[in-house]
Amino acid sequence: MHSPPVWWLHSYSGKLDGMPHQYSDVQASSLSGTSDGLNEDLQRAIVDRATVERLDLDERQQAAVRLLSNNVASHLGPGQQSPAGKHVYLWGPPGRGKTWILGAFYDALPTANKRRVHFHDFFRELHSTAHKATAIALAQVDEPGALGSSRGRMDRVAARTSAIEQAIESMLGDVEVLCFDEFHCNDPGDAMLLARMFKFIMGRRILLITTSNYPPEELLADEYYHHLILPTIEAIREQMNVHELDAKLDYRSLALDQADRQGFATGTLALAPSESELRTLGITQPEPWESALLKPTSHEIRALRVAGDQVWFDFRDLCEALTSTLDYLELAKDHRHWVVSGVPGSAEMTPFGLRRLANAIDVLYDHGIRLDLLIDGDFADSLSLLPELDASRLKSRLNALRPYVPGKEATEPLAEGVNA
Repeated sequence: MHSPPVWWLHSYSGKLDGMPHQYSDVQASSLSGTSDGLNEDLQRAIVDRATVERLDLDERQQAAVRLLSNNVASHLGPGQQSPAGKHVYLWGPPGRGKTWILGAFYDALPTANKRRVHFHDFFRELHSTAHKATAIALAQVDEPGALGSSRGRMDRVAARTSAIEQAIESMLGDVEVLCFDEFHCNDPGDAMLLARMFKFIMGRRILLITTSNYPPEELLADEYYHHLILPTIEAIREQMNVHELDAKLDYRSLALDQADRQGFATGTLALAPSESELRTLGITQPEPWESALLKPTSHEIRALRVAGDQVWFDFRDLCEALTSTLDYLELAKDHRHWVVSGVPGSAEMTPFGLRRLANAIDVLYDHGIRLDLLIDGDFADSLSLLPELDASRLKSRLNALRPYVPGKEATEPLAEGVNA
């Protein structure tokens, strides 16, 4: 067999973050062996969902289901026990089924007092809410005309701390179970806010469930700032059940029938398609009059097309300009189909461009938005510009897209998967 192009990536397998097929009766019975009614109900609901979706949980995924069900049964069941020690931190490489398990678990929770949110979205809201609350609190303790002279005063520190706690409380309200998708910390400023958030959650009767691509010790991995995250890592290890999901297989790297594709996975990763080939994919080249300037946050971004749900960007406008994750989050609210063209090969790719592309793809994947990525050439070597885990996550996201190379079947596997 001839060697495939090294830049290509397998297409994704299994629905909703990837699982293999055919849930077995043996596995179903092994998940329901408990006398606790709520525990059994939760596990049965997840098993039934897997059966309907033709999914097959591996051993680590089964253990995660048992852990989640046992812990939430203790928290929500008779007696209303404290969640101390019952929090769960699910982590593992991309494509191991973390998102599917969390979604099935969340939907089965028998309480209305629950919230599931992507960590990007939660922290964006927390920053905004905390900033407003802090400004109000400081205005109440500062004297007019004393700008700068009062910094470091204990009443200012207390006011700032109280404002942040009020912001967190206003966002969580009467939540009993809080689920975070894609928990991480790469920014030293976020580390301090994260520590306060953790302290607040652990001090309230809130059960915390998180998924992450990172083990706790790899949060804020930059050695210069890592000390800032150590209190949070210690809290995770002391108060959360840390469970790794890794069957040594990225389920997105397996073949997926086109009829089973949903959301992000309905898009295509296409190598230099012609106009006729684009029409085969259900898209057409944008006309000059379709271009527009969009301003999702503080500055404008040029789009080659804005038409209904579809927005089309040139890579340079979206990823080489000063755009941010906040821009992508705002644009994702209005556009459910993105096309990004002109993605360069490795020789022309820049670290900043690749980082912004990875951030945009994270947002689109997490929000189930179709992406057609039109690339000019091999950019596999560019992945070395990212930290290892970030590169693995990007590669796994791309695995979810349907590969298209002129002259080849769209579903034909063309290269090795992420963890093959």
